[in-house]
Amino acid sequence: MQKLAILGTGDTPLPEEATPEPIMGAARRFRPELRAVPGAVFPHNPGAREISAHAYLQAGLEAEKEGYAGLYINTVGDYGMAELREAANIPVTGAGEGAIRTAQAGARRFAIVTIWPPSLRFIYDAVLAATDARDDCVAIRHLSEDADLATLGQPDNFVQEMQACGMTSMAKIRAACMRALEEDGADVVVLGCTCMHPVAGLLEADGLPVVEPMTAGYRHLESLVSARNSETLPGPAVGRASSPGASR
Repeated sequence: MQKLAILGTGDTPLPEEATPEPIMGAARRFRPELRAVPGAVFPHNPGAREISAHAYLQAGLEAEKEGYAGLYINTVGDYGMAELREAANIPVTGAGEGAIRTAQAGARRFAIVTIWPPSLRFIYDAVLAATDARDDCVAIRHLSEDADLATLGQPDNFVQEMQACGMTSMAKIRAACMRALEEDGADVVVLGCTCMHPVAGLLEADGLPVVEPMTAGYRHLESLVSARNSETLPGPAVGRASSPGASR
């Protein structure tokens, strides 16, 4: 069975030694394996984002050397995705692109609801630009304030409460999704961080259409690798996959 490299746990509070369970549950035709991303930092500004992009590039190239069939950037920021596509010879995608492609299926308009504050909007703007999806995104709703970043790691931090699906934060997340659907005109809500995967099932149970990026992105990579494999099978020529990230 071919292996797919899962580059980091993203922004999730998950153990660094285990492949995230949502990805293991989504795996169908391949074996996902977690790979560390040494040097990655919290992308609190564009400079830090560039540092992380370089770290993901190096980690991805090392995984390719070790025989992995595809590279998955396990963060909505898709750090280093463009660089990896230039340098690697295997399919590459990230949680951001995969979630957006899932949301766009059927020409649906989407909104992004994220636990991160407005000062990090540049991350989403970059992903929307890279996927040529700015016209399909009707809104980006931020659930925390910039001041919350300064208290990360401290007790009662609002962002971490949301990551843990606290009762108060779930009400705020649910309300923001409702506003995105009813006021912004979104057909579906893309959750703006892989760390939000626990809330997806709760929102879906309420009947809200949401895209959980960790699993959506991983499934997108499986589709890209499957398309690549079909291209290399002997026999009649098979058309190239039209989705971004198909192998060069």
